[in-house]
Amino acid sequence: MAAKDYKICPALFNAYIAKISKKDPNLMTDDRREITEEEILSLIDWWLDKNADEGEHGMMFESGEREGMNVVLKFKKKE
Repeated sequence: MAAKDYKICPALFNAYIAKISKKDPNLMTDDRREITEEEILSLIDWWLDKNADEGEHGMMFESGEREGMNVVLKFKKKE
C-alpha cells in the first residue's frame, strides 16, 4: 500500500491517518492510526518555526463548522 492511499481524517473526537474505503469514500477502513495531540502540536510548532520570519501570519478555516473564522498569529521575540 502506498502512502498516497492514506489521508488525514478528522472524526468526532479524534483525527486519524487512515485508508479510505473504496466502496464508500466517506468511510475509513480499519487500517488507521490515531494522530496524537503531541504530533499535532509538533506540526503546529514546525509550521510556526517555518513562518516565524514573516512577523504576522493568518490562517483561514474552510471546514463547514468554522468557515469564515480567521486566526491571526503575531510573532514576538523571546525576552
